[in-house]
Amino acid sequence: MSELGGNQVGEGISAGRADELFQQHRQQIYRDTDKLFARLMLFQWVACIVIALLVSPRTWNGDASAIHVHVWAAIIIGGAITVFPVWMTRVWPGAVLTRHVIAVAQMLMSALLISLTGGRIETHFHVFGSLVILSFYRDWRVLIPATLVVALDHFLRGIYWPYSVYGVLTASPWRSIEHAGWVIFEDVFLVISCLRSISEMRFIANRTAALEASDQASRQLFEEAPIGMAVVGLDERFKQVNARFSQMVDYSEAELKTRAPLDITHPEDWDQTKQFAEAMLGGTARASMEKRYIRKNGEMIWATRTACIIRDETGQPHHFLIMVEDISERKRAEEALSESKRRLETALETNQLIMDNSQDVICTIDESGRFVTVNKASEALWGYTSAELEGHAYIEWVHPEDRPKTIEAAGKIRVNGKVVDFVNRYVRKDGSIVDVLWSASWSDSKKMMFCVAHDVTERSRIEKALREAKEDADRANRAKSEFLSRMSHELRTPLNAILGFGQLLERQNPTEKQLARVHHITSAGRHLLNLINEVLDISRIEAGNLQLSVEPVSLSEVLEETLDLMRPLASDRSMELSVGAELDGEQYVLADRQRLKQVLLNLLTNAVKYTPVGGKITISADASKPETMRVIVTDSGSGIPAQKLTRLFTPFDRLGAEQSGVEGTGLGLALCQRLMQAMDGAVGVSSEVGKGSAFWIELPGAKSPLEGLPKNRSVLEVQPHSLTGQKRKVLYIEDNFSNLTLVEQMLAERSDLQIITAMQGQLGLDLARKHLPDIILLDLHLPDLPGWEVLARLRRSKLTQDIPVIIISADATARQIDRLMAAGARAYLTKPLDITELFRAIDETISGANKLAECAAA
Repeated sequence: MSELGGNQVGEGISAGRADELFQQHRQQIYRDTDKLFARLMLFQWVACIVIALLVSPRTWNGDASAIHVHVWAAIIIGGAITVFPVWMTRVWPGAVLTRHVIAVAQMLMSALLISLTGGRIETHFHVFGSLVILSFYRDWRVLIPATLVVALDHFLRGIYWPYSVYGVLTASPWRSIEHAGWVIFEDVFLVISCLRSISEMRFIANRTAALEASDQASRQLFEEAPIGMAVVGLDERFKQVNARFSQMVDYSEAELKTRAPLDITHPEDWDQTKQFAEAMLGGTARASMEKRYIRKNGEMIWATRTACIIRDETGQPHHFLIMVEDISERKRAEEALSESKRRLETALETNQLIMDNSQDVICTIDESGRFVTVNKASEALWGYTSAELEGHAYIEWVHPEDRPKTIEAAGKIRVNGKVVDFVNRYVRKDGSIVDVLWSASWSDSKKMMFCVAHDVTERSRIEKALREAKEDADRANRAKSEFLSRMSHELRTPLNAILGFGQLLERQNPTEKQLARVHHITSAGRHLLNLINEVLDISRIEAGNLQLSVEPVSLSEVLEETLDLMRPLASDRSMELSVGAELDGEQYVLADRQRLKQVLLNLLTNAVKYTPVGGKITISADASKPETMRVIVTDSGSGIPAQKLTRLFTPFDRLGAEQSGVEGTGLGLALCQRLMQAMDGAVGVSSEVGKGSAFWIELPGAKSPLEGLPKNRSVLEVQPHSLTGQKRKVLYIEDNFSNLTLVEQMLAERSDLQIITAMQGQLGLDLARKHLPDIILLDLHLPDLPGWEVLARLRRSKLTQDIPVIIISADATARQIDRLMAAGARAYLTKPLDITELFRAIDETISGANKLAECAAA
């Protein structure tokens, strides 16, 4: 239906164009014939005047003569007949009225000419000639007024002036009828001629319209073709190209018409292109080839070129018609496919080489558990060749004891898709046992298991030996810890008596000699006690049992406390103990406060002990490295030789100082190193013999915990929560002054809370019994008692057992939290503190206490 509709539309357009062409042609004939008659009528007017002058120029009346009336008739009447039609051909050329007026005027001119000649028979042929010329219009209707004018003229003049028309004085009316009959007789043939001429014009118009339509369709097909098309002359020059071809080669049609196809052809394809052209000229109907074109920008494209010869009516070659299709994408795809195929072949070859040369067994197993393919490594691993294994179930060679877990693992592979660390034992062909590590994956689409098996017999042996060694080491560590614990208990008991009685003897006014002996006893006892403490500390670190509370610590506070403790010892040895530069109170480090003081005291004690009397010791802080703080203890001692520096942190190695008389255990620096490592810090030394040493420690920097506090009280939207209006007492036991200040400022935002502080565990216990606070905030790491011991004592006392305790600590391990919550803590908050979380815990604790009080009262 669509094709039929399209044909009807095309036929309608063609018929309309044919009618347009017909009308244009006919109108052109009308205008051309109008011009012809304009010239003819002017000529006839002049001819009439000339004839009048020649035939009867004058008339005589006796001796008198005058211009003959015919002359005046030729001039005046001929002019009247001529001027108006000629004017109409200028004003309305091709109009219907114009050609009818001309027809009438032409017949009147014939009548004038006949009259001027006195009705000569020869001039009557002018009428028949005029009718023939009027038929040039190819409009038979103009013959009607012309015939009527001739008939009427002959009839009237034949009656009244027969001489003027017939050249006789009297004429029969039948003569006019006869003359009119001859005119009509001619009209019949002229009308037939006009109709045939119109039919031919219509045929020519239809044919021209059809040719135009065909040419338009061909041109449209040529221009809008989805492939490139071009017409090339026999001189190898482009004559016409369509838009697609111009787009393909990036040249305009005008540019291509100045070029030959070879100009845009890749040089390597020139010969083949010439051969195809010669073959077509030799008689080949058409030829196709793949060739390369060079675009205007130099880019190369691949194209399929099909060409044929268009011949003229005589069969001679006229031009080439070429059709070009861009196949660059296909070529690129073919090249990519070829490259992919090459890579695949290379990969297959490589895979085969890997399979053949792999030291591991590479195999495939079908869903029934049978080997499908096995590489050559199977012979080295199991003693069986590939042929002996393929087609057999793998479970046949699995050690009987490992078959259940192997079957279970195979089932899991199908569910999970793969396994990478499954180990089982296989029985080799010679009966020996081999441990095999499997990596396997399951493919649902291929119903196949892809496996790699590796011999781990030696690794299993080593791992077993390592496990046994670790178990032995763990047992040794446990034995050592138990031994140290027992020895600590066993040694502390007699040391308690030795030091106690030694101190009593010092108070009983002994003689000078006795005092010296007692001093040796107490000194040796204290040395032994320090040795026990340091050994226990190192043992705890190595066993991972050392409890640390790493939190922001004010470096200036710790250094001041440490220096206050060391100044009496330095003063006894007349030493100058100074700070290198004024310490910044805003410098904080992440550390356990007590353990940091322990490290600094150890370094300063060593500096005092190994620096000569009157020497100088300087302690300074350096923040030159980003996010790190370094504390340096510099002395003016004798220095340490470079070859001994590597032994400096070795336990019990005093680098020969045993002979110097300076007391020591050789464990201090080793303990410092382990404590710094446990706090994510470092310790080191630089020394120069004769000039002294500089021991340094590094710790991660931290922000002041006070920075989290709002500067404006309006920031915290705090409402008192006391139901009775009385203030609630909060006891905070904390040795870190910064943390203490932080919580004091936090609670200052609450008008319903009153804070009491203690920086030691025992003092906190005393304050708790004295003031009976509503809440106790407890830090775990205190200088005299551990926090869990303080909690335990609070719970054992009848006065304090019901006071809710909130733990505040930097230790956030789940084990620690569970242990303290089980011991009776009401809540556990981790540092750094969140203000909202602190207030929430306090409010919940107060609310819980109020509800208990209400229940008890009820």
